[in-house]
Amino acid sequence: MESATCRTVTTLGFQPNTKLVVLDKPPISEDGEYQKFLNELQSYGCGYWKWLRKRRIREVFVVGSVRNPEAGRIDKIRIKRKTADSIELADCRRFDIETGRSLYGEPTYILSVENRRVWDAWEPQSLRRRVERVLPALRFKDVRAYADVLQPNWHFSLFNHSFTGAADSLSEREAASMASSREFAKKAIFGHLPGGVQEFRALVEMMERDAK
Repeated sequence: MESATCRTVTTLGFQPNTKLVVLDKPPISEDGEYQKFLNELQSYGCGYWKWLRKRRIREVFVVGSVRNPEAGRIDKIRIKRKTADSIELADCRRFDIETGRSLYGEPTYILSVENRRVWDAWEPQSLRRRVERVLPALRFKDVRAYADVLQPNWHFSLFNHSFTGAADSLSEREAASMASSREFAKKAIFGHLPGGVQEFRALVEMMERDAK
């Protein structure tokens, strides 16, 4: 597990200059749940995951900290296979089966996807990354339409072109203006994404349908 860090705490009372070293460790309950998760991974046989029977854990979160997993980037990745001492994920990263720490020297760990606190932090991140992937595939008029819904009147500071013609028929000035307007619309979208996960999820699903 993540190595403990130290912090100093100045005690109060009769000895104000005394410093006490306190180990900064996760709560016992969280530590126990994490060990239970690792123990279950260790209990499975070695081999490629799709061939193993009775594998309840199929995906894991990859986090930067076991103590504060929701604070940084979170990825949810399928397990590819298990060896005697490690778990390999679908993106080829490998993690120590005893500690959950990355074997490549990165400060990353695997964590159960059943951790509700981490799931609630991961889903908005994942949805935002899906928006980043889908925006380049959307037609310009669709990008404008989503920007209009999320931030009405965002384009008032731009010269308003309809750009209804084919892209290859636009003049150089019109093409440059369209590119500028598209970037402005993308910023309007990213700046006003829904705060509620259900609304955010519905928006992303509509964008992905329009991009197909």
